[in-house]
Amino acid sequence: MKKEVSFWKLFWFIIKITFIGFGGGNALMPVIKKEVVDKNSWITPNEFDEIVIVTNMLPGASVIQTISYISIKLLGKLKGTLVTLVAIFPHVMMAFGLLLLFNKIPTQYIKIISVGVLVSIIAFLIDFGYRFIKQSKDTFKTPIWILIFLFSFSYSLFIPSPYNIPIVAILVVISIYTIIYFILKNKKGGDK
Repeated sequence: MKKEVSFWKLFWFIIKITFIGFGGGNALMPVIKKEVVDKNSWITPNEFDEIVIVTNMLPGASVIQTISYISIKLLGKLKGTLVTLVAIFPHVMMAFGLLLLFNKIPTQYIKIISVGVLVSIIAFLIDFGYRFIKQSKDTFKTPIWILIFLFSFSYSLFIPSPYNIPIVAILVVISIYTIIYFILKNKKGGDK
């Protein structure tokens, strides 16, 4: 599915993504997917899902890792790296300018802006989760999704900040699910 892509088209794609990049991470993945998979067909939906999984396992900014991977895949190592560096430069300068500006703004206004940004990030994540559940409804049944949601929500809500490392919750849910799966599988196998 590799298409011929111009340097400048990829450059403007990265500019657009980095300028709307408040919230970063998984909040931007639906926007990137819409542009890269749906609109331009630069990569397949499965490849995009694999990119999301890998970038979430690696340390660092997942959006930059995702757009770097896409750029390098489409343009090669040198041009892909160059277009990523050139395209994120204006965003870095804007972030630096905002930092200088925020030193002049009273704190209560910054708190209000932060709440607005937080609401939009939550909306993006809910939309991403809804689309993901909708796409995988044949793979996982609804009770499993409800169990995962309730466990993740209660884990995030009741476990204090330094201890609520997401991987712990994921490992616990996967372990419980695997144990239940094997118990049910062995029970069905033993009845035959």
